[in-house]
Amino acid sequence: MNSRMAATLVLLASLILLAGWLAGRTGSDILPSTAYRVEGSDFGARLAAQGASGVVRVPPGDVYMTARRWEFSPALELAPGGAYRLHLLSEDVVHSAAIGDAEVLLEPGTVRVVSLTAPPSGRVRIQCAEYCGLGHTKMIGSIEVVP
Repeated sequence: MNSRMAATLVLLASLILLAGWLAGRTGSDILPSTAYRVEGSDFGARLAAQGASGVVRVPPGDVYMTARRWEFSPALELAPGGAYRLHLLSEDVVHSAAIGDAEVLLEPGTVRVVSLTAPPSGRVRIQCAEYCGLGHTKMIGSIEVVP
């Protein structure tokens, strides 16, 4: 077998594997949706009304979270199967929120809205995916699903 034929077989096998992987995906319950500019006081008022620190249990609907070196705040408790619009705002530098299979870039002053449906139980992982300083690797938020 010559090298050209071997390369063609490797390419064909890769395409078949990719097609199988894509066909096996069921879709994500986490979808990036929109972005909007916000005045800090407006977002801050919404966050304060919801609860801005500690662990906050939120009903389905709009929920607010901030990103800052090196944390996502507040820790959230979601209802199983609830539909949420997660509003995310970076307070200091550029961060990127990796939530399940989705990832959104968080720029200071711009709110990103991510639609998600809470799973029946467990945890929805949120982690910073944009290097933001020495504590970056420990920047993991808490989103728990509780009945």
